[in-house]
Amino acid sequence: MQKKIIFYCLILFTQTIWAQNKPVAIGNWRIHLNYQNVKQVAEVGNKLYCASANGLYYYDKEAGVTERLSPINGFSGYLVDALHTVESKDLLIIAYSDGTIEFVKNTTVTINEDLKRKTIIGDKRINHINSVGDFAYFSTSFGLLEYNLTKNEFRNSYLNIGPNGAQIEILSSAVLNDTIFVSTKLGILKGSLAANINLSDYNNWTFSKTATIQSTHIAAFNNHLYSEVDSMLYTYKQGTWNLYENDSNLIVTNINVFHNKLVTGVFGKYIITEDAASQKTYTPVNVMNYCILAKDNDYWHASPQYGLVSMGNAGSFSFYPNGPRSKDNFNFVNANGKLYCSAGAFSSTTYAPSFNSNRFYAFDNFNWQNSEPSALTDKLFDYTYMATNKANGLMYVASHGNGLLQVQNGNVLKVYDTANSPLQKRAGLFCIVSGIAFDKGNNLWVSNFDIDSALLQFSNKGAWTRYKLPLKQLGPISIDNKGNKWIITPRSGTNNGMLFFSDKGTPTKTDDFTILINNNKGSGNLPSNTITALAFSKDGELLVGTDQGYGRIRSPNNILTGGNYDFERIIVSVEAGTNLGGYLLGSEYINCITLDGADRRWIGTNNGAWLLAEDGETILQHFTTENSPLLSNNVNSIGIMDGTGEVFFGTDRGIISYRSDALNESKDLSKIVIYPNPVKPDFDGEIAITGLASNTLVKITDINGQLVYQTTSNGGMATWNCRTFDGTRPATGVYLAFCINADGTQTGMGKILFIK
Repeated sequence: MQKKIIFYCLILFTQTIWAQNKPVAIGNWRIHLNYQNVKQVAEVGNKLYCASANGLYYYDKEAGVTERLSPINGFSGYLVDALHTVESKDLLIIAYSDGTIEFVKNTTVTINEDLKRKTIIGDKRINHINSVGDFAYFSTSFGLLEYNLTKNEFRNSYLNIGPNGAQIEILSSAVLNDTIFVSTKLGILKGSLAANINLSDYNNWTFSKTATIQSTHIAAFNNHLYSEVDSMLYTYKQGTWNLYENDSNLIVTNINVFHNKLVTGVFGKYIITEDAASQKTYTPVNVMNYCILAKDNDYWHASPQYGLVSMGNAGSFSFYPNGPRSKDNFNFVNANGKLYCSAGAFSSTTYAPSFNSNRFYAFDNFNWQNSEPSALTDKLFDYTYMATNKANGLMYVASHGNGLLQVQNGNVLKVYDTANSPLQKRAGLFCIVSGIAFDKGNNLWVSNFDIDSALLQFSNKGAWTRYKLPLKQLGPISIDNKGNKWIITPRSGTNNGMLFFSDKGTPTKTDDFTILINNNKGSGNLPSNTITALAFSKDGELLVGTDQGYGRIRSPNNILTGGNYDFERIIVSVEAGTNLGGYLLGSEYINCITLDGADRRWIGTNNGAWLLAEDGETILQHFTTENSPLLSNNVNSIGIMDGTGEVFFGTDRGIISYRSDALNESKDLSKIVIYPNPVKPDFDGEIAITGLASNTLVKITDINGQLVYQTTSNGGMATWNCRTFDGTRPATGVYLAFCINADGTQTGMGKILFIK
């Protein structure tokens, strides 16, 4: 058990018009999730807490703002199973999918991890939370748990209470007088709460009403019970169950008591409200996942598409934080000042499409903009690899089934497929573009999967040329600084490593050179023929990711001269003071490799994200879900926003970003920017000095010229931790940042106003 204080940093969104996020500080995180599919809502004070399919947020009715809640600002996780408000205590209970339970009162969050730490066969799903007096009851996938809210501890657990002592899932609970009732797939069980009754003994539980399918929801109100059984609504009065509604085949979303009124949500129909005088009202509503009656007597419901929806006299409005269309992510690319993310996928074994229609989204450092449907793209799916023509800003997007898209500022201009290009369909079914990359001449190279002559060039003049290589199952393409193509053979069927192809820079095919690189010594000596990622460092090393680790080919162009081009594993010490060593990332499945402005390697694995220094050997960071807000340890894609150096991690649970301390270098020192500036007393992070060349020396002095700090830039950015050489915070005043490039030929200066 532990307590911590949360200080909320508000992000303003009103209805469906989103205000800008504040730029994230160096070393900080921000999440990029889709919050539109809300599963449940709970009201505490002026705030409405919303558990969406991907994350948690609240809407403050008084301030008119939404706020994302996550480990970034002190909450325990992202995926929430259940919410519950204890109205008499102004207390919110949050149950996470990993078993963590939080109790939120004002800005204090009390965390209980007893269930999270408990070893249980199967999952730890919490289906429903109910409270009576000082006790809360958690209906779980493995039984019923009783929690003492005053002592902040679990008091009892009622497990294996099904017929003959079988384990049974509890879907919801209610207490009527001295009896507790629970809904299950077999019906409604009841047990006495009398002090002399042991409810841990299944013999003390009996069926109050059986079900053919299940009973999901139950609540106590006005000395009666109300429940859903087999898609029908019943009420329990004086020991007898009777129909509450004559309708059948009802999809009941929830039955709850809010502010001394019974509220029942029926999907596609209405919200039924009953007051203490047993008067019922029906409020029409169509699609919803959950509904509540707020203390101001306004209805709110959780929508699968529009987030939190208000239903007041002024009309219906939706509230949810800005984010990408879905959690899906495949590839990142910079284009026209934005970071684009594709959302497609395909089978890693059969290479068949997944028919994902989420297209792509773009981030402008403040908001996400989702690609709009159009006549050209309505029937397209599985957008995967992307590449940008730096000469004209056109972006090209590979589709795993529908050819190649040409995009300008987020709008699809043209689709190249079998009707208007040499692209062909695999086995006559799908036109799969499995890799694209631009060379220095702005010619686009395209892999057309599983087709004879599977490599194509789409020249900067609009002409297509097809090349026949030894293999036809070609995948992602990487192009080195000499224009040579390194092509992964996809993870389907028999893996063949990768292909090297050089057209020697001529249109003549007779001098073309192709060679297969595999796990044979002298032919690549790869640790595995399953290549998963390729990237080139600034000095021309080929960085290689496989399903059996990471390494490099130091001189890849030796392949043309007869020199050594074998793969090299990187050996690092595994125990200080000994000669024991191991392979760097030797046991990791490498999903992606991305280089930042300082030529450092960001590597995505199934064990989190790693940052290696420019030397390719030193581990600078290893982010996991245990030591960071990372959404998942399965990091499938990594993108870096050119203008800010912010690193975006695409995981199987969505996108999250981290503000790194590196940036692409500038050609000169004429546009130095320093932020934050002025530095206010409450700021204690890293000050960024940008607009630098690589390895720029930065000397920070006071106004009298006395040196207080010195550092060297990572690519185009240097940072200052607001401390002098002796570790103290500088006095209030103006400080000068003198910048000198690596060879001393350029200088620049910036000013920093420091307020202590």
